[in-house]
Amino acid sequence: MKNKKLSLIMGILILLAGAAAFLAGKMLNNKINPLGLFGPFDDGITILPAEELPETPPEAEGIFVGREDNIILIEADRPVEGASGSPVGIGGGPKFEVVVTTGTLIYHDTTQPPAQRPSGADPRELQQTVEAGTLEDLNDSQSLVMVWGRKSGERVIAEVLVYSNPAYLQEP
Repeated sequence: MKNKKLSLIMGILILLAGAAAFLAGKMLNNKINPLGLFGPFDDGITILPAEELPETPPEAEGIFVGREDNIILIEADRPVEGASGSPVGIGGGPKFEVVVTTGTLIYHDTTQPPAQRPSGADPRELQQTVEAGTLEDLNDSQSLVMVWGRKSGERVIAEVLVYSNPAYLQEP
């Protein structure tokens, strides 16, 4: 009888330890750091927006997936509220049509990241820099796009468009 009781207690303890390890792993994977024991999960750098860009959040942002004349398609990297039923592909979120007009301001993000991970003595703010760009410089599945303008469903009439071609997405 004593052996059965001990086995039952050990089994419960093993299940509790497994559940705790599972939850801890999920929290760390989702970058939740409730105790602050592991230091910051991000690189600690704040990017200050370029003066040329609107101060409001963009209407749409995501990965450039295609272009047809003056309409480009971008795909959000996560689901967006109110955009259900959208086709989903590489970014994991809905696709947006972005209409580029002759009045659209197009910028290429030229911000250079620091060469090394920041330490406590490094500056924690980085000024974003942009220069005039063109739609021809967009690369499928490699350009990240942010758009400000008038949104109508899953279509945005672009007033300002900014794209970047991060080095970590480009092929060697």
